[in-house]
Amino acid sequence: MSTVMHLNLRVDPTQYIPQIREVPGYDYIHLVRHPKYMTDLSLLNEKVYYLNEIYSKRQFVKNNHISLLHAHHGQLGILLLPFKDKTNLPLVTSIRGRDATLANQPVGYLENMKMLFEQGDMFFPVCQYLADRIMDWGCPSEKIRVLYGGIDLSRYHYRPPSLGDSQNILSVGRLVEKKGHHILMQAFQKIKDKFPHATLTIIGRGELQESLTSLSEKLNLGDSFRLLNHLPKEKVREHMASADLFCAASIVSSAGDVEGIPNTLKEAMATGVPVISTNHAGIPELVTHHQEGFLVQENNVDELAEALEFMLTHRELWEEYSIAARQKVEKNFDATQQLLLQAKYYDELLGGS
Repeated sequence: MSTVMHLNLRVDPTQYIPQIREVPGYDYIHLVRHPKYMTDLSLLNEKVYYLNEIYSKRQFVKNNHISLLHAHHGQLGILLLPFKDKTNLPLVTSIRGRDATLANQPVGYLENMKMLFEQGDMFFPVCQYLADRIMDWGCPSEKIRVLYGGIDLSRYHYRPPSLGDSQNILSVGRLVEKKGHHILMQAFQKIKDKFPHATLTIIGRGELQESLTSLSEKLNLGDSFRLLNHLPKEKVREHMASADLFCAASIVSSAGDVEGIPNTLKEAMATGVPVISTNHAGIPELVTHHQEGFLVQENNVDELAEALEFMLTHRELWEEYSIAARQKVEKNFDATQQLLLQAKYYDELLGGS
């Protein structure tokens, strides 16, 4: 069995653990840059190492029988170029969102990415939108394999949308600008008087928590709005199961940061919750307007308000949308299938081993 050395930002459950530890037919070595990035000690084992403590790259590769290098962000691919140079191993780099932009990047980032495109062997953008962006930067198309992030469908059981009177709208995601929570809150405020029993719940944590709390007061959302701190996955699934609509109001941030495709949107679709989202980044690869859900122009409060009103007044469409949505996720975003595809791409680089 071949061993892949993976480098990701930190060791925690949100950081692509299955794509590191569960690739069929491949063993793993799990690197982070420094011990401070070992953020979840339950995931610490004898296969976790720290890049800053590796003094001989060749010896490390030999001792651990490593055949392939995989960096899980563009920035980390740049960091592994010296490792590739010393060991002559093939290097794969995943591209996940911000790393295909110049948002908050260090000086020289684009030049370094161009060097990575030249020297790296394969790139896994998480959607076609990001594939197109890195091709615009000069990445050769023959090195690109779009690899959608999959979800574990055994944890998300489809249930038909509720035919009751509840109007619970849910959004889940980090409290950062590109998630568009502030746009959703303003859109919700516009429809609140028409739907006095509707509620909006946002689950997440991040730098905008105080700002969003202030916004809710400014908009007089009152008891119809809840901002819940980051919750364990099982609690999020409980909220998902009781939601009537899910909204991901993703936007390009003022610094230029973008999404790939939000996993929470895939999870809602797998669960059978009708979805509203935006024509942002790779989202239209997941949701086709009026087929698996409802899409609006990003960063547009009025359009999003109209979408909320449309969905709340056309409950008869929910089941049709939700069935199509579940089928779309099963077809293209099933974690089991995506991990098999990842293994197939590794095989390509290693000559079918």
